[in-house]
Amino acid sequence: MSNTTDQNADRKNSPPDLGIRLRIWPAAFIVLAYLAVAYGFSRLGSTNIQSFIELVIVPLAAALLLVIWWLAASRAPWLDRLAGLVLLILANVWVVFTQERNGAMLLAYAIPTMTTGMVALLVLTYRLRWSTQRWIIIIFLVACAGVFTAMRVDTIGGNLAPIASWRWTPTEAERSTALARPATQATAVLPAQAGPDDWPSFRGPARDSRVVGTTFSTDWRKPPRELWRRKVGPGWSSFIAVGDYVFTQEQSGEEELVTCYSAATGEPFWVNRIKGRFEDTMGLGPRATPTFDQGKLYTQGGAGALQCLDASTGNTIWKRDLAADAETKVPGYGFSSSPLVVGDLVIEFSGGGDGKNVVAYNHATGDVVWCAGHRGDAYTSPHLASIDGVSQVLMIGDFGLQSFVPETGAPLWEHLWKVKTNPRCVQPLIVDSNLVMLGSTGTTGSRLLRIQKQETSWNIKEEWTSKKFRPYFNDCVMHKGDAYGFDGDRLVCVDMKVGERRWEGQRYGGQLLLFPEMDTLLVLSEAGEVVLVRAIPEQFTEMARFKAINGKTWNHPTVAHGKLFVRNADEAACFELPIK
Repeated sequence: MSNTTDQNADRKNSPPDLGIRLRIWPAAFIVLAYLAVAYGFSRLGSTNIQSFIELVIVPLAAALLLVIWWLAASRAPWLDRLAGLVLLILANVWVVFTQERNGAMLLAYAIPTMTTGMVALLVLTYRLRWSTQRWIIIIFLVACAGVFTAMRVDTIGGNLAPIASWRWTPTEAERSTALARPATQATAVLPAQAGPDDWPSFRGPARDSRVVGTTFSTDWRKPPRELWRRKVGPGWSSFIAVGDYVFTQEQSGEEELVTCYSAATGEPFWVNRIKGRFEDTMGLGPRATPTFDQGKLYTQGGAGALQCLDASTGNTIWKRDLAADAETKVPGYGFSSSPLVVGDLVIEFSGGGDGKNVVAYNHATGDVVWCAGHRGDAYTSPHLASIDGVSQVLMIGDFGLQSFVPETGAPLWEHLWKVKTNPRCVQPLIVDSNLVMLGSTGTTGSRLLRIQKQETSWNIKEEWTSKKFRPYFNDCVMHKGDAYGFDGDRLVCVDMKVGERRWEGQRYGGQLLLFPEMDTLLVLSEAGEVVLVRAIPEQFTEMARFKAINGKTWNHPTVAHGKLFVRNADEAACFELPIK
């Protein structure tokens, strides 16, 4: 009896049997299911909420199931189960806390890499004993922690996925500081007013992304000829084009720049510099696009500086601090509203409190003329429209949609439809003289409003609300009764009578232009590709594409005088559209 007791005690005190084999098949099933679900979201999803589920919820759910398997059914010795879980947690904590900022975003890559990688290694080495497999897993986790520690998150994409680089490469701010700027200033010879082939403001002459009167060959078996390419400073400002010149905004170290380039060669002509810097997880630099009017440029810096410049020389005529004028702080996404010039006024969204959400300035002096509007965030610009024959300024934001008399700021009508997440980032879509669409991403969707003037008031009627059209920051266009735009980052055609999709295309993201005479869309994708798509309701048809620029591209494309101008936060390029 005593011998039996001694043998049992010896077995309890002996080291674990490292010659065992793990039960791996449940873990393999979990990983395969995770990969299938993630692939399904990547193929079928389109909105940033669906991307969040793909990037965060699904990997965390898979990781939790794998932890349950590891602790309850793996057959590993108990001490190794606990030690393995602690090592996995420490590896991910190390990745987060060794980052200067945005460290938690790397977990979108680190967690699925570590968990699926461990299971893959266990499957590949299933013939080996646990004593060997254990060291393989330890080395793998330490190596993963080292690799992800050597990375940093620079920004995020439109689908909320982190965009990472190696720590030893220059940051966006360092690249902007090192970028050479012209030391001399020249004088541009410009027309008094923009001509029919110019592109004088955000999204074009009518600020609606329509290129009227321009046609070109869509046979791009040989891509459009590149005329020039150059490095530019960070910023989400687009180009405007007037005469022989293009203008944009960039960041250079602690300075915000307004820059003028030759449209023919890309050579810099003049630069305006002011102290100012705005940066968030979306990127660094100014967001707004300049506006040309009567020989002057009106520019909005990300940190709040509103300027009027001589477009020929870049010299400052007047400058205002929009945050001070509206008695507010810099919005979470920076001052991103592109100036709207209406008559003698320059109108801007400020993000200020009630009564100061929109500010109008005298275009010649910079004096404040009026302030108006409900409190609310927005990543949009004022929009001039004629509704039921009445000229008015529309302002879309998280509060809904408001309309003002351009000359006085007096409210005409409003439609309150508040959102709490995912700020409204697209311009109002003017469907016809009485119909306006208000677009939102996430779970909100879009709404078509019928707006009619009565004797002393306005009647606002909801035509439809649809969650099948959820534009994020990618603006839409109207063509022959249908809307072409993005449901999240997926290109779609929408029947505006009922709010139903006619077709859905690929997940391009980015921005687009409409060439109405050609029934053609030109898409500048988030990946920097230029894509031609037929603007017809019958079916989605991609006609051509080519790689234009490298890196995340959110800036709107510009077409003027037969040339296509594109840029992002790193480089700009100009292409000659082929003659038809």
